[in-house]
Amino acid sequence: MRELRSICLGILLVLGAFRLTISHEDQPLSKIAIHKAVFALDDNAYIKASPSILGMKGQNSDWLTVEYNSPNPSVGDWIGVFSPSNFSSSTCPAENPRVYPPLLCSAPIKFQYANYSSPQYKSTGKGSLKLQLINQRSDFSFVLFTNGLLNPKVVAVSNKVTFTNPNAPVYPRLAQGKVWNEMTVTWTSGYGINEAEPFVEWGPKGGDRTYSPAGTLTFGRGSMCGAPARTVGWRDPGYIHTGFLRELWPNAMYTYKLGHRLFNGTYIWSSEYQFKASPYPGQDSLQQVIIFGDMGKDEADGSNEYNNFQRGSLNTTRQLIQDLKNIDIVFHIGDICYANGYISQWDQFTAQIEPIASTVPYMIARFVIIHYVAHQLGTALTGPKLDLTL
Repeated sequence: MRELRSICLGILLVLGAFRLTISHEDQPLSKIAIHKAVFALDDNAYIKASPSILGMKGQNSDWLTVEYNSPNPSVGDWIGVFSPSNFSSSTCPAENPRVYPPLLCSAPIKFQYANYSSPQYKSTGKGSLKLQLINQRSDFSFVLFTNGLLNPKVVAVSNKVTFTNPNAPVYPRLAQGKVWNEMTVTWTSGYGINEAEPFVEWGPKGGDRTYSPAGTLTFGRGSMCGAPARTVGWRDPGYIHTGFLRELWPNAMYTYKLGHRLFNGTYIWSSEYQFKASPYPGQDSLQQVIIFGDMGKDEADGSNEYNNFQRGSLNTTRQLIQDLKNIDIVFHIGDICYANGYISQWDQFTAQIEPIASTVPYMIARFVIIHYVAHQLGTALTGPKLDLTL
């Protein structure tokens, strides 16, 4: 009993420390006054991205090169990545009228300064960037801006880039079910219930497979509380599917795939993933639990730097991936990704944690974590031992 009290006290102290950490400053995308942007296209400027088709090997993230040239370069020039690629005034919603002439109604999903990896850009006007994109249910375009972030001017617009299947099922997230032998799988796709039936194909590793149907939810712009989520930060979230894998055998390894059966009979599949089922309640076993908070998200290509500290977010996920074989469950205590009203950032976050969340239960939690750890993983002191990494 004294040992369990020490564990709980340690968790409380760490959670208290999280709450004292002040990390709420400007979301990087909020620094862009996109509503003030105007077109100033220059025939002598250009921007192009290659390759134009991403994910040729079935991957949900890919790298590309963006090359650009400006006849009048300046240190304030920057590159914005837009998705969907069509971002003209025709996409402005009626509920978001403008009193001055912006022609852009959506913030970019990421941005980087033109001289980031091309220090000679100001003198030569030529530069290039290596950017990583994730599959986000739509195509992409790249825009060269001048005049800084506060009064941006569009100088050039690139070709369109897309993934082989923008609607593909992506970024599975496991969560422990309401009972010990249940696991839930949540993922995102571009397929609504009027287009396809979502399901999970799963079974013991090397054994027979079964199929579990999944529910489908989404939300609209009107569900958001206000700007920027209802205005420049809005992006269609796609469809969120959840399936339930029940009557799991304790400690057994399972494999699963996400599927969508289109109404024309075609099947769309994800990659295959695996997880280990929970132990039987009261079973003498060691459960290794990772607890952390306020991780945020970051971009592997260096774009959208947040508060000059988000490199720690990537360091955290990389370390978890490296130690994944020694992890049974993860508790991420909110705040989560600091999207702050920019919907595209949630896709970025789920992509970042996919290698972890697709393999072990990834639980979003607050102070109730103590109750969950004590009762879900072990119903009594004679139950599983807890190895807590904070």
